[in-house]
Amino acid sequence: MVTCRSSLHRCCLALSGLLSCLPSLPAGAETFDGLPPPPAMGAAQQQNYMLGLSVNGRDGSDLVPVEFRDQHYLLRAEDLQKAGIPAAKSGSGLVDVSALDGVKASYDAASQRILLTVPAAWLPQQILGEPLSNLPRFAARSSVGALFNYDIYARQSSGGGTQLSAWNELRLFGGYGQFSTNGSLQQRLSGAEGYSDNGYIRYDSWWANQNEDDVLSVRVGDLYTDALAWSNSVRLGGIQIGRDFSVRPDLITYPLPSFSGQAALPSTVDLFVNGYKASSSNVQPGPFSLTNMPFVNGAGNAVVVTTDALGRQVTTTLPFYVTGNLLKSGLSDFSFAAGALRENYGLQSFDYGPAASSGSFRYGVTDWLTLESHAEGAESLALAGSGVQVRIGSLGVVNGSMSGSRLQGEGGRQYSWGWQYTANRFNLSTQHTLRDAGYGDLGVFADRYDRDLSPQPVSDGQPVPATYFSSMSRRIGQYNASATLDRYGNLGAALIDITSGQGDRTRLLNLSWSKSLWGNSNLYLSASRDMQAGDWSGMLSLSVPFSDLLSGSISVERNQQGDTAQRFYVSRAMPTDGGFAADAAWARQGSSSGGDYRQATLRWRTQQIDTAAGYYGTQQNSTSFAQLSGSLVLMDGEVLPANQVNDAFVVVKTGYPGVKVQYENQLMGKTNRNGYLLVPRVNAYYPAKYSIDSLDLPADMAASSVEQRFPVKRQSGYLLNMAVEPLRAASVILHDAAGQPLPVGSMVSRPGMATEYVGWDGIVWMEKLSVHNPIRVDTPDGRSCSTQLQVPEGRLHSLTTYGPLTCALPPQPAPSPAGNPP
Repeated sequence: MVTCRSSLHRCCLALSGLLSCLPSLPAGAETFDGLPPPPAMGAAQQQNYMLGLSVNGRDGSDLVPVEFRDQHYLLRAEDLQKAGIPAAKSGSGLVDVSALDGVKASYDAASQRILLTVPAAWLPQQILGEPLSNLPRFAARSSVGALFNYDIYARQSSGGGTQLSAWNELRLFGGYGQFSTNGSLQQRLSGAEGYSDNGYIRYDSWWANQNEDDVLSVRVGDLYTDALAWSNSVRLGGIQIGRDFSVRPDLITYPLPSFSGQAALPSTVDLFVNGYKASSSNVQPGPFSLTNMPFVNGAGNAVVVTTDALGRQVTTTLPFYVTGNLLKSGLSDFSFAAGALRENYGLQSFDYGPAASSGSFRYGVTDWLTLESHAEGAESLALAGSGVQVRIGSLGVVNGSMSGSRLQGEGGRQYSWGWQYTANRFNLSTQHTLRDAGYGDLGVFADRYDRDLSPQPVSDGQPVPATYFSSMSRRIGQYNASATLDRYGNLGAALIDITSGQGDRTRLLNLSWSKSLWGNSNLYLSASRDMQAGDWSGMLSLSVPFSDLLSGSISVERNQQGDTAQRFYVSRAMPTDGGFAADAAWARQGSSSGGDYRQATLRWRTQQIDTAAGYYGTQQNSTSFAQLSGSLVLMDGEVLPANQVNDAFVVVKTGYPGVKVQYENQLMGKTNRNGYLLVPRVNAYYPAKYSIDSLDLPADMAASSVEQRFPVKRQSGYLLNMAVEPLRAASVILHDAAGQPLPVGSMVSRPGMATEYVGWDGIVWMEKLSVHNPIRVDTPDGRSCSTQLQVPEGRLHSLTTYGPLTCALPPQPAPSPAGNPP
């Protein structure tokens, strides 16, 4: 009997897949089969295996060749690189992973894997959260059409006569941009001469187009220049080109915080922002970055919780500050305009002054630093300046700028600086501007230009310098603070300190407090103090909603002269789908204010028009008015009225009456008798969803599509075709030459149509039938035949069945003799 007196040898896996465990035998022991013992492995021998590769607990999907040599593990460099180990660390050829610095290698016999543990920094960077550039983007659409907006307003004042005004806008749009012109017609119907100027006044006329890919916008005609926080805008007639981020709502222009870390093992990363769970992601071993930060503003705290495969947690708290005043690193924003200054806007239709130009440029140097610049020029004006926006960690944003000008030979400078901090419970900001007496921009230049052409004013027999009438404020200081006190309401404070160009100083202090009471009622208290005159004024208001549409408020006011007034106000809001709305107010005022004030308005709105009528004023001076406003849309030869179209709109065309149309899952109405419905209020460049309800259609009618998502260009409209057409479909019975139904499962082919299949009793359901329908049938046993279906033109009757049609199949092949292949 043989006895094992020594421990078992190590179990080894041969390349042939044979696994054996051999006990050691004592020297000279007798064996039953007489075979010699296996040869002992020498020190220079090697073994090759095909194993799974696991790096830091992450298993690969492929088997890789592994060579065991002298207690070392050798792998191919390309296999290591495929597993995420960089080439700088893995080298080339066969790599002895046991000899790499910081790497641990072991063999897992049970699961047939080679286990590698490498420094986490070696593994590739992982981005958690899909980049915004990878999100689906919908190109904005625009169809050819026209829009006419109108607003007719008539009023009659006691002692002032009757006046009629009609504002209008004509808009044309299509693939080449948008053209718009608007103005107002004034007509005095009764009253004294000079009460109102009669005639038509044109306001603005322009053409514009946008390039979404380059995020650019071009406008030609009447425009107003873009401005920075420390510059001003003016009206020009000319051309303007600039960056327009509004055409790409998928772009985030300001920097959002990102958080980085490393995972040694497969882990789960949870992100909490201001106490709320924002995301949860699975991360593989290696470094990672969190970019799926929610859109927040101001200061806050982010908590990143990493839980590895062993259940161990690491929690990291990171403060952040987000502001829209900054640009992302590498992102630029600019605007340039040139033309002629617009004079007497709203008084004369075509009054243009001297040539002028204005331009601004912003650039995000880093995520915490944005540089700004601005320049203006005219006949006797040159202005240039630069500014900066700096985020100081989580302590807010500091801004500063300096600019200089030379106007009519006189120089001046402007300095501005400020700080803004926004948090969950309170906000703080301050802004200061300091100017020299000679500083001027295009607004001052335009005012002085007008006065140079007008008779010079005289005071005490001496001409008054033009700079006295056209200069900017010398000093401006603003301080703002607000706080949320939870159940104690909201508190706000503001201090404004302004010194005019003539040296007059105004300092105003405002304090406010508001609190929500029962239901949706609200209590509001404010007080203001003129620090120069030392006078106080204030107001106390209580607003109570009685229902979803009906609400009322009462307030008490005190002005700086010490007079008090009590106001009562009640209103019924307009329902979202139209109807009646009304409001009325009464204010008890002192005799110095002209007596008690009364006001009442009644509105009625439908999908086609919006009307209003009312009364306001005191007993001595009152006004009655009536108003009618709406829009007319011309598209696809159809004129569609609407109560209001301010920006973009969509015309849904089904060609069938009474079809329900939904916009963002909200019912907008039913198509008219010609199959059209106007969706009048659409946000430009927002990819909204439009759908129709096909469940109410007759059985023999079908819609080409029932849902689409797309954006519409600004100041444009789009014709959305969701055609509802007669369903040219029918059941067709197919028989063979013997009059038997064709085999179930036979494939039916028609030119340009999807494959259809034969069911029980040879019945096939066919759609999109034409007058002539060639049919080819392929049976499951390999036979085929052809036939043709003739149907009448026009609308088919519902649930029509045609046939049986004969489709002659060739004879079924006879079975092959036994033992011989067919």
